[in-house]
Amino acid sequence: MDRARSVIHSYPPQGITGRGIGIAILDTGISPLEDFTYPQNRIVAFKDFVNEITTPYDDNGHGTHVAGISSSNGILSDGLFSGIAPQSNIISLKILDEAGHGASIWALEAVKWIHLNHKKYNIRVVNMSIGTNDSVISSALLNAVRGLYEAKITVVAAAGNENHFRVSSPGISPYVITAGAMEDKTRFKFKTGRSMYYKPDIFAPSENIISCRSKNFSFAAANRGSERIYNENYISMSGTSMATPMISGAAALLYQYNPAFTPRDVKKILNSVSASNDYVLNIEKVFKSLK
Repeated sequence: MDRARSVIHSYPPQGITGRGIGIAILDTGISPLEDFTYPQNRIVAFKDFVNEITTPYDDNGHGTHVAGISSSNGILSDGLFSGIAPQSNIISLKILDEAGHGASIWALEAVKWIHLNHKKYNIRVVNMSIGTNDSVISSALLNAVRGLYEAKITVVAAAGNENHFRVSSPGISPYVITAGAMEDKTRFKFKTGRSMYYKPDIFAPSENIISCRSKNFSFAAANRGSERIYNENYISMSGTSMATPMISGAAALLYQYNPAFTPRDVKKILNSVSASNDYVLNIEKVFKSLK
């Protein structure tokens, strides 16, 4: 994360850390590491739609890594691997199982839960480092993310890791900010009604990102090996899943800066600045544009 923060110029104004802003992370869960729980516990809610366990856990490791990118305070690394919004609150919604697989009903139930609880936890951002190319599931997800947008919640979704061929749902939605891999930069044209738009919206680093390692990190999943371990607390992972929480963190910073911003405002600001920067996220330029 130290390298990634430098690449995207993650230098917001002093005091802008995401404090008080809730980021809901729909993923494999979260391991309650000190980067999230010390000096105060910022895992303010955990809901398991897979196994219905009530205490935070992550039997896969993907969700913990993603949460670290957006929200770790880096205390176990003396700040080296802190996230983009290191004082943001985390709402972890487990919708993927130990293998990283999920059912559409779990994702849709998580969205319903957010609608019911977003004011309680000040959820302003939803991170979906997930995607599907199943047309049946896609339709329901697209309706779900539009509902979040209309509830004034910014949704950031991964483009998927098949960028040479397609963008996954819900990343194809014009109502979400879609994160792509800076190392790829392939964009696609979409049409809705009379409007044309391009996806992904913004690119961010996605290769070999060092972030938080779940206590129960699963090496059984594809493309995982012990050589990616940095130490007992951190591990390297790659994919658009890693780019996505960088943009979610940036959105949280903007909401702390101006709580009156809407999802439309946040998307317009981030997209406009990134478009002038070869579509790569640059947080320093984002805040300079607001002056």
